[in-house]
This record gives sequence, structure tokens and C-alpha cells, in this order.
Amino acid sequence: MLVLAAESTEDPPNPVIPEVNEIVWAAIFFIALWTLMKYVLLPPIQRAMENRASTIQSDRDAADAATSALGSTRRDYEASLAAARSEASDIIAAARGRADEQRAAKQAEADAEIAELRRAAQAEIDDARASALRGMRGDVASLAVGAAGVVLGRELDAGSQQSVIDQALAAE
Repeated sequence: MLVLAAESTEDPPNPVIPEVNEIVWAAIFFIALWTLMKYVLLPPIQRAMENRASTIQSDRDAADAATSALGSTRRDYEASLAAARSEASDIIAAARGRADEQRAAKQAEADAEIAELRRAAQAEIDDARASALRGMRGDVASLAVGAAGVVLGRELDAGSQQSVIDQALAAE
């Protein structure tokens, strides 16, 4: 009873204020945790973050270089395209010039051929006309001499009247 009375006179420990051994153990674990974090766990994370930042920066640099290369390439492409268009225009103009020359040559050949055909046709017409006139002259002469003989009431000689008939036909 006495012991129980003596124990009841002591103050109960405060649950908020830690005891000395708890402070020591907390300090030891805090230092161990800090050391573990500082030398074991954080360095790989920091290296990964630095690598990632380095990778991002190098990618940005590569993107900037690619963008400037793209601009250069685009300018080169546009210059090449303009040169190609100019060359195409020159080729088309040259082709048109050659086509015009060929067309003019073909037109001249066709005109010459047409003129030759006209001359040949005109010569054929002239020959046919002359042949027809030669064929008609005999008939016309005999018809005219016969008609004149009927009108005059006597027989006329066709050979002696041929020069008069030729003059009359030549006048037409």
C-alpha cells in the first residue's frame, strides 16, 4: 500500500514532451534518413533530372537547328522551283518558236503545193479547153459553112472558109 501510495504521488509522464531516449533515437534516425537521402536516394534522382534537362536542351537545340535548316532548305527549294519554272518557260518559249517556224515552213510548203496544184489544174483546164475548142472548131466550121450555104443557096467550100471561121472563133 505504501508503494502504491508512493507511486500515486509521482506526476504522470506528459504525453506531449518526449523523453530523452526518444529524442536520441529520433536524432539517430533523422541523421540516418538524411544520410540515406543525401548520399543514396537523391543523387540518382538528381542525375536523372539533369539528364532529362540536358536531353530537353539538346532536343531544343536540335529543333532550332532543324528549323533554321528547314528555312534554308525552303529558300533553296523555292529558288530551285523558281529556276525550274524559268527554265520551263524558256523551254516552252523555244518550243513555241520552233513550232511557229515549223508551222510557217509547213504553211509555205502547203502554199507552194497548192500553187503547184492550181497551176497544174489551170494547165489541165487550159488543155481541156484548147482540146474542146479544137474539137468544136471542126464541128462549128462545118455547121457554119452548112448554115451559110443554106442561107446563100449554094454550096460553100469549108477549106476556103476556114480562115474566116478561125478569125471569128479567135475573137471570142
